[in-house]
This record gives sequence, structure tokens and C-alpha cells, in this order.
Amino acid sequence: MKTTFKRRDFIKLSSAAGGSLILGMLLPQACNTDTKKAATAAAACDPLQPMPYLKVESNGDITIFFSRAEMGQGVNTSLPMIVAEELDADWSKVKTDLLPFGVTIDRPDKPGFGGYYTTGGSQSVLADWKEMRRVGATAKAMLVSAAAKKWNIPEAQCSTASSVVTNTKTKDTITYAELVCDAIKLPIPKEVKLKEAKDFTIIGKAAPKKNLKSTITGKANYGIDVKVDGMVYAVVERCPVLHGKLKSFDDSACKSVSGYLKAVTFEGTDAPMHIHAGVAILATNVWSAIKARKLLKTEWDEQGHGNDSTDELFKTFETKSKNKPTIEVFKKGDVAKANAPAANTLESGYSAPFLAHGTMEPINCIAQVKDGKAEFWCGNQFPEFAPPVIAKELGIDEKNIKINLAYIGGGFGRRLFFDYMLEAGKIAKQYDKPVKVIWDRVDDIRNDAYRPANYHRMKASWDDSGKLLSWQHHALGCSINLMIEGPETKALGDMNGGANADFWYDIPNVKTGFTHVDFNLMRGWLRAVEININTFPVECFVDELAVKLKKDPVQFRLDLLATMPKRLTEFPFQDPSRIANVLKLVAEKSGYGKPLQANHFIGVATHHFSFCPTYVAHAIEIEMLGAKKFKIVKVVAAVDCGIVVNPDGLLNQVEGALAFALSQALKGEITVKNGRVEQDSFFNYDLLRYPEMPPIEVHIVPSTEACGGIGEVGMPTVAPALCNALAAAGSRPYRLPLKKDGYEWV
Repeated sequence: MKTTFKRRDFIKLSSAAGGSLILGMLLPQACNTDTKKAATAAAACDPLQPMPYLKVESNGDITIFFSRAEMGQGVNTSLPMIVAEELDADWSKVKTDLLPFGVTIDRPDKPGFGGYYTTGGSQSVLADWKEMRRVGATAKAMLVSAAAKKWNIPEAQCSTASSVVTNTKTKDTITYAELVCDAIKLPIPKEVKLKEAKDFTIIGKAAPKKNLKSTITGKANYGIDVKVDGMVYAVVERCPVLHGKLKSFDDSACKSVSGYLKAVTFEGTDAPMHIHAGVAILATNVWSAIKARKLLKTEWDEQGHGNDSTDELFKTFETKSKNKPTIEVFKKGDVAKANAPAANTLESGYSAPFLAHGTMEPINCIAQVKDGKAEFWCGNQFPEFAPPVIAKELGIDEKNIKINLAYIGGGFGRRLFFDYMLEAGKIAKQYDKPVKVIWDRVDDIRNDAYRPANYHRMKASWDDSGKLLSWQHHALGCSINLMIEGPETKALGDMNGGANADFWYDIPNVKTGFTHVDFNLMRGWLRAVEININTFPVECFVDELAVKLKKDPVQFRLDLLATMPKRLTEFPFQDPSRIANVLKLVAEKSGYGKPLQANHFIGVATHHFSFCPTYVAHAIEIEMLGAKKFKIVKVVAAVDCGIVVNPDGLLNQVEGALAFALSQALKGEITVKNGRVEQDSFFNYDLLRYPEMPPIEVHIVPSTEACGGIGEVGMPTVAPALCNALAAAGSRPYRLPLKKDGYEWV
């Protein structure tokens, strides 16, 4: 079927001597507007493509592919930079594109590897670092070998730079383009030498996103822009409560709308992808579908969920927090034997609400289900997750499911789920043409996979000298794992971020536990997920203890970190010295500990990211303008993520994370009343506005350590640093968002 994804078409690659190139692979169409000579050269031979991630053509074009979802975070630039570095390519002329889903990738460590497209957990650079380097180095080795044979010299006598091979003795040069036809005849080397970090010329240099121009000019194509020949449009009237059922509907008034086609119904589903029951309105255009939906009459059976309330949920959290946790998560020493005077204890409760993802691009998906086959066009962060479940629900063979991936206008974890694909498939199965299901903003906010609401009871004790003896953390929440895996799951809690073995402070007796409290709302992963959830109470409570013990909050943390041993074997990404270093850096750069202007206060927070070797700290300076009215004067962030591939991308991510985190800390909240989500737009699920964005400084720790992630790491310490600044001013917040307790900001 023809689509408007014009940048892709099928090409067949022939086998090279000693190694097979990918056959029938979906790849971008080569653009050749150069001279007649270039056109002749391009037709002379197949491209050099020892691995699917890279294509070097005889007309000089170099295309580097990436298999992670591009949703604004810049993997379309950072991952190709890694390949280009080892290839010694001319970066200014490199093109990049998304590798079509389903391409088989042969890797030495994973023969017949089917590809790995999952984009989450800040894993893209970390997981693809070695493989992408190998891709570039392999192609370069073949090009150098071809040049050496052409010149009849040792390969060691060749050097490479900017897509050119140079004979180091004669200074003769030959371009990669001129070597392609010879290189494809060579065997693909099994072992290649990688560069040392000191020799990098592309990695570590700021580079704008490859699609920046098309993005800012509105020419970039996202999932919502995709069109398929013959498709119709659909919008859905969904049951307002999850797990409800349709009793009846009346679409007679809809038939008066020009372009209206028909209404189809579908039932909701349970784990792993919970979707609401619904009535889909099909029309020839999206506006007719929206207009007709307003005329649709429905009656729902809410299955006893019509009285659910988040107000009651938080009351339940608080009551159950005083009981023993349902499951013990982490234990060190024995808190029961930590002898401390009764007066030497502190106990506090911290909480945060359900949160929506609030992406700029609302959910959308095109589906066609016909003749026992299903095809989808959409953006998705976890496409491997979808086919088995969709196949079962639609009653087709998993092998007959095809997914065409698209750029995503903001993911933040929302598109790690595929509920919208399953819904679109259920609708398309009842129509003989492709169906494009469009969610409007109300649909998007009221039918999200929400970050779970949570509550934390923290308790600590100390001896008379002020040394901490025990630390207890009882986390309560609505488990994501239970939602997607069902009641048989063995992992109820979401405890990374200081509430399990990754706790980063040296306290002799520690005990953490989790209690699940069920709630009838779809739950899912949102940027930094449980690390964001748990770092907030941990960093607020340690700050609260410092104040209680009349100790400097920064030095108090440094003392607890100083005696903490490295646990890189049992917990690979915990290095207390690197945590301490970013904390010291933000303290220094923010002016912490130095005299401040009247009514100015600084709060700090630090952490390490449990999923990757990245360490972050924030210091936030505020000016108090009233009892609970403040202005954020400045934000300082320090990041140690090892080798930095693209400093420009890092800055974008940390700055964007600040805006995202402040939205949550200041005003982000999803509430439920009578079983229904109350928010329905950016007017009442408010995001940070341009005038509210404070000045930010980002300081990068120079490092040759292994690459870490950056997409999520800039979030977890923002809210606690802000709350700790407010506490320094005399008013400690215990729950988010701050507007809930009457805080105002300008």
C-alpha cells in the first residue's frame, strides 16, 4: 500500500563476498541531485551496508539509521554521531533516519538479533554505545582495506577524516564514495579497533538536531501527519470510567452530519493493556467525526466505579502508611535494634498525585485489519511489546502484524504503552479501509496511562551526637506492575530512586517496604517514573533531618556519602564519590553557603540514576515575596554522565527536564471524582508557561567514564530542591503540587 512516507522505499541489497547484506530492507530513498557523473557513479554498484544501521553510497551519500523512537530527545543525532565518529565521516553531509521496525540485526553477542527499539529508562546511548561504534568502525575498516588494495600499500599507511582516505606517505587521497564499489566485495571483518576517547572529533562537540530545521518550520512529519491511501477517520466516545461497559447507544442524530459513515462499538480490555469500552464514530474527515460524536447518545454501565475519588485514595494512603508494609523491599542492619532516645526520632509523610504525560502531539494511530493481517502506522516507544497482545485480541497470527513507526511529538513514556494501537485495531477490524483514530486533547488527558499517585511515611532516629542510626521508608502507591502484569506479578512496587537497595546514604540500619493500594485508573510510566517518585521524599526528608539536627544540609549529605562504599558490583550505577561531586559543584556554582540577598534562600538535592551511570544535583535559589509567595531566581544543575556524545543535546534535555519537573512540582495534578478524571485540557492540567521558566545554568562534569543516559535524569532532584529552598525560608512542603497548599509563584 502506498503511503506518504516518501522518505522510505524498498531496495534490495546484494550479497558481498564473505558477508551477507540485508535483503528487502525498508530504507530511505536515496536523493541524488548532483551532476551526471554522480548519477552514473550511484548506479555503478550497490551501497556499502555491512550492517543495517549504516549505508554508504557510491554517489557520496551517507545515511545512518537509528532504532530508537525520536520524540524530541535527539537520538536521531546522538546515535548517528557515534557511528560517524568511528567512520570518520563528514558529519555535515550525513543524513539520518529511523530504521524500520522488524529489521533483523546480526550482532556478535546476539546472533539473529531481531532489533531493539524500546526507548525508555534513558537507555538509548548507554545501550547502543558499543554497537554503534562497531558499525562505524566496521565500515571504515572495509573502506580503508579497499583503499590500501587500490594503492597496494599496508592499511597502516592509510588515515581517514571527513569521508576521505589519505595515503600518509604520498598524501594521495580518495573519497569514501570512490571506494564503495571495491569495499562491498570485501569480507566483513569480525573484529575492529575502536578509537580512544582522546581522538574523538565528533563526539563531545555540540551538534544541532539533524531535523531541527524541519521541526521549527513545521515541515517535520509526525504520526499525526501520516496519511494512507483510502483511509477514513475516527474519534471515540469512551466510557468515562475504566472497566465500564456499554449498555446502549443512539447514532441517529449523527447521520445528519455530512461525511458521517457509521458507528462501531468495542469492549474494553484488561491487563496488560487496559482500554475503555467505546463507540467509534467513523467519517470521511476528522471534523465530521468530531461533530458527529457530539450528537451521539450513550448509556454506560460503570460496574461500581462511579464513586471512586482521589481524595479518598489519599486518606487510605495515610491510614495504611502507619501499618506494616505489604512487602519488604530492602533491609540493612536491624532498625528494631537501633537504640535511640525517644526524643531522637523524626517521622514525616510526603505525597504526590497522579500525573498525565501532557505531550504536545495527542495520541493517534492508523490501523488496517484485513484478510487475517493487521498493519499500523504510529509512533511508539516499545513496539516489541505490542504484537503478541494485539494478535490475541484481534484473533490473528502475530507474524501477520506490521508496524510502521513515525516520529513522536513528545513521548515522556506515554507511548511505551500500545493501548491506542489495540483500540485502533479493534475499530479497523470492523471496517474495510484503513482507519485513522484521532484523540483530541480531552481524550488525551482523560484516557492517559497516568503516573501513579503515591505516599511515603519516612522515619529516622539518631544518637545524642547527631549520628543517624536508622532510616525507614514505607512507600504506598498504585502499582504499575500489577496493572500490566495482573495479580500474579511478583513485583508490586516501583521503588528505584532511594527506596530500595539503591539508597545512597550511609546509615547503618535501613528498612524499606511497599504497600499497593488499588485504584480504577490506567497507570503507566512517565519520565523518570519511580526515581522521580522516590527521590522527592528521600531528598526532602534528609534535608529535614539536617535542619532538625542543626547541621548544614549540604555538609550533612556529604558526610553521609563520604563513608558509603562503592557498590558497583551489587548495584552497578552507584558511586558515592560521583554523587558527592555533583552536589559540591551545584553548591559552588549557586553560591550556597555565601551571604544572600534579603529573603533569598537556596535548596539542594542530589541523586544517582538507578538505570544508568549518571549523577545529578540541583540547587534552586528563591526569593520569598510573602508567606507562601515566591519567585524562582535561578536554577543550577550539575551533571556527570560520563562521556558526553552531544553537549547541545544534554543541555536541551536538562533544560527540558526542568520545565517538565517544575510543571509537576508547582501545579501538575490529575484528580478523580465520581470515578471520572476531572482535568480535560491544558487550562486545568497546566504546564509551565514561558514566563514561568526560570534562568538555568547547566554544568557538565568532564569525564571519560562510560556513557550514561540523560533523558530523565534532570527531573528527580528539581522538586525536592525547590521544596528544600521553601523549607529554608521557613515553610516546608510535604506534598505536591505546591498549589495544593496555597503556594504562589511569580
